[in-house]
Amino acid sequence: MSGYVPNNRNERPAPKPEAYNGDFDRQPARPLVADAQPETPRQKLQQSGCVFAKSCSLPDGVIDHRQPGNFIPLESLKTYGEWAVLATGSAIAATGTPLQLVGGSSSGTALATRLGGSIALGLAEGTATAGVMAGTALGSIAMLLPNNSLSPDSAYYTSEQYAALDMGRTRARLNIKHLPDGSVDVYGFYTGGKASWETVPVIAAFPRGDQFVADIGQGVELIWTPAADPNEVLGIPALEGAPALPAVWVYPPTEKSDQILVNPVHPPEYQDAIIWFPSTDIQPIYIALSLRDEPGVVTGQGQEVTGIWLADAGRELGAPVPSQIADQLRGRRFNSFDDFRRAFWTAVGSDPVLSGQFNERNAKDMAKGFSPVAPSTEHAGKRRAYELHHIEAISEGGAVYDVDNLGVTTPKHHIGLHKKG
Repeated sequence: MSGYVPNNRNERPAPKPEAYNGDFDRQPARPLVADAQPETPRQKLQQSGCVFAKSCSLPDGVIDHRQPGNFIPLESLKTYGEWAVLATGSAIAATGTPLQLVGGSSSGTALATRLGGSIALGLAEGTATAGVMAGTALGSIAMLLPNNSLSPDSAYYTSEQYAALDMGRTRARLNIKHLPDGSVDVYGFYTGGKASWETVPVIAAFPRGDQFVADIGQGVELIWTPAADPNEVLGIPALEGAPALPAVWVYPPTEKSDQILVNPVHPPEYQDAIIWFPSTDIQPIYIALSLRDEPGVVTGQGQEVTGIWLADAGRELGAPVPSQIADQLRGRRFNSFDDFRRAFWTAVGSDPVLSGQFNERNAKDMAKGFSPVAPSTEHAGKRRAYELHHIEAISEGGAVYDVDNLGVTTPKHHIGLHKKG
């Protein structure tokens, strides 16, 4: 016997089903074995490379504090990485003014070794604000480098990711401000849970000769210069006379923090960015920028003016400061060149002879301390008003508040004068 049983079920009527479990039998048929679900890639779960800096008190790959009650600790800035505060000490020059060390988590030698050279602030050609172009601005930065060399973490951005980013996330952002006594105050905020706080611009530095340069806004460039000998990196010098820098903390975004800091500035208002250096071994750095004008007392005699005062604003060194305006300003102290500029044009607007040479709109602007508008043929892009030009550049020793070192120029002519050097 072969054991073969013919399968003739198609010739047999289907058996009549018998209900045996009530409503259960009316449910739709279900598979006995669920279809296999694709496994989510592990790297997506870990969100590898999603921040510039994070607290090193958190485990690998974790970027947020998630403690009971949403508690966020107050942490030292060094928990987020190596940090430093640097300042120019003198007015920012077009060719670059070296940054000197005010204070930080490591020495100037250790910092320079990690940077592989030195850094400076310079003026971005054609984009500086009027105050910076005048050569009166001093610059300070707060800088942060993540602890990826001492404490590698899968949450840090990779070089490939920086290349694709316009905005990057960081769990600490810093604010730096100048105090009346000449010292600086620095503090940070934790950004977790604050969507408007956590991202900053990512700026790619570009090569210029053997340097790398990044435009960081407000007409200012960050300039990196390599060490002449990588094996013998010179330390970043300390800024002479700089007051001691107190401890720097990263505060949680709470009302208690606002009370401690007394009306602090919050991250959306910071002038900060992540700078990265394509095709190099230079590690990305985070910087927060602060500018302040150099204070001073007005000196100089001015010149006697006859005829149309601003007739020479578009040629040679510009129109001189009238002697009657110099008389009003001489001996006065100003905290910034912007303050001086407003006082200058207010004085011109109050002079019956000079103000009579302007139309009604310009006269009203000068009464408010604004510069009058130059002829349209002398405009340069959005720069339309008359400007004050330092005849001898501040970077070359020219006096900031000496009216005899000032000429009134049109925007177009002012740009031409700076191009001539």
